[in-house]
Amino acid sequence: MNWKDRKDLLWISMISALILIWSSLPTWAGQLAQTNDLHFRGIYFDPQDYSVDSAMMQSGMQGDWAYEFRFTTELPHPAYVRMFYITLGHISKWIHLSPEQTYELARWIFGFSALFAIYDLFRRIFPDRFWARAGFLLAALGSGLGWLQLVLHWSSGNITPIDFWFIDGYILFSLSLFPHFTFALTGMCIATSLWLEYLKTRRWQYILWIALAAILVQATNPIAFAVVDIGFVGAILFAWWQDRKIQWRVVGSLALLALAQLPLLAYNFIVLTRDPIWSQYTIENQTLSPPFQYYIWGFALFWPLAIAGGVIAIKQKIPALGAALFWIVIAFLLAYSPFDIQRRFLLGITIPMAMLAVWVLKEFFETAAAKSRGLNRWQTGFMLLFIFIASSSSIYLSLGRAFYLQTHPAEFFYPASIDGAVQWLNQHAPADDFVLASEQTAQIVAQKTDLRVYYGHEMETLNFSAKQEHVKSFYENNEPSDWINSTSVKWIIYGPLEQEIDSNFIPSSNLQLVYNDRDVKIYAVK
Repeated sequence: MNWKDRKDLLWISMISALILIWSSLPTWAGQLAQTNDLHFRGIYFDPQDYSVDSAMMQSGMQGDWAYEFRFTTELPHPAYVRMFYITLGHISKWIHLSPEQTYELARWIFGFSALFAIYDLFRRIFPDRFWARAGFLLAALGSGLGWLQLVLHWSSGNITPIDFWFIDGYILFSLSLFPHFTFALTGMCIATSLWLEYLKTRRWQYILWIALAAILVQATNPIAFAVVDIGFVGAILFAWWQDRKIQWRVVGSLALLALAQLPLLAYNFIVLTRDPIWSQYTIENQTLSPPFQYYIWGFALFWPLAIAGGVIAIKQKIPALGAALFWIVIAFLLAYSPFDIQRRFLLGITIPMAMLAVWVLKEFFETAAAKSRGLNRWQTGFMLLFIFIASSSSIYLSLGRAFYLQTHPAEFFYPASIDGAVQWLNQHAPADDFVLASEQTAQIVAQKTDLRVYYGHEMETLNFSAKQEHVKSFYENNEPSDWINSTSVKWIIYGPLEQEIDSNFIPSSNLQLVYNDRDVKIYAVK
């Protein structure tokens, strides 16, 4: 895209702002729903991972660059992985903002950057501004027909339609929650745009920028760039097919990009599979794919057009469409590969699907216009209707969540009295001390302080189930009195959420009451 085109720049700026405002509605609704007794946890979906991200930022604010688990008491094994939130914590300290404020600022900044990068990619593929905008809107807002799946009760077991929980697969969903997703999407789209330009111009500077983008994405999400690399291969093969000539310079450039990514890939592999602590986390960090029928529903309106677009890509040998086709095919194959992180390979999958889908619609209307000019008048209306229907689950999700939060669900709100205890711990407990509390209270402590917790997250807490049982048994006074001394715990919280475990908790003699305000008590372990 020519960024000197003021109309384009104004359009994408305004549309991006509107999309980000829409994505923020549930969070704002949650903040407005706070009361004197109940406080909002800061996010409208997946508060558990939000607490992990915030805890990583707390680590960065303490000056750390290597990440150590903050939700488990095993010996720390610091590693330079998942660097995005660690870096964000340092930035938060430099600009004197709280982690929550910096997090929201990053969500908007990288939300804009992702939307600009996606639109730039579509403008390079579609010279006609109308189709570039249509493709961009479909990629950014498109979802599936999960709402219809709900109506028809076509679900199996406890799995609900992916439209309403699969954050990675939908751009709007990612925009509304996690800035590390949009940071990765920015790098993925910029790299793809530069690769397509490189295939035209052979300017070596593009390879340097692509390598930088790949490394930054790897540092944020170790496997996200893999599908982009596959897209590069698809573009090369289609270019060779089109020209009937192998460009060895291009092969060399692709090899250089692979070499640039190899060191960090090897480091992540060694840490996540060989380190005794991190390998245990890898085993517990499972994000498996649902039955394929859920992906059919989740991208229902994309599939027919994307398949037709794949056929056209093969017939016309278009490198950009070859990249999209390879990205889609390999991503879904990896989504059922023998890895425990299957779903993670589908980050931003609506981008290549929208490329192929809109190419088909463009071809149809151009052919129809050549036969009958009257059909051209239906083009804009049809595309707006199609994008609206394809975005129906996204619309339903945002509005539904905004209304749902008005009921103060326990997962997203907590007793306001906990804030006082958290502030006391921030002032009196040494950094990195361990705190024992219920799961939700522990997440709030890790999110809002520089302390660590005994347990609190299904994947970040090693031996989660066993520790969950120990915590339950402890508050029910069924653990030996000296059990707490066998852990690394220095502080015990007993508040409203712990009272839900057992309202008759009796502290043992090795616990000293140090804080007692409203309905929250804090004990120091002697």
